[in-house]
Amino acid sequence: MPTGVKISDTEQDERITKAVEAAAGSPIIAALDAEGITLKALAKQLKRELKAKETKFFQKDGKVVEKHNVIAWDVRQRARIDAHKLRGDYPAEKREILGDVDIVIRDCVKEASDGSGD
Repeated sequence: MPTGVKISDTEQDERITKAVEAAAGSPIIAALDAEGITLKALAKQLKRELKAKETKFFQKDGKVVEKHNVIAWDVRQRARIDAHKLRGDYPAEKREILGDVDIVIRDCVKEASDGSGD
């Protein structure tokens, strides 16, 4: 796309979705997008989780006497790990597979463009 050309967020989401579908060769992306679970929506949710807080209640004799909003460290930690994984910041996990394995290499981009992947 030439520089200086402005496209809407919706158009950008559609382009990204098409690129991901072509690369993944899976209808799951389209199904998630149809339910509103887009890349943009996931990014916004992740951002909220990275800023998560929770309310702690303190009681005496069965009655709440104080409450404090505190950082939800467990939520933030899981969100941070997810963010790093999505960005590809961690090295690939090594998996050992025992037994026979069939490996099929496909050119998903070519298949998507010429329709041979259907």
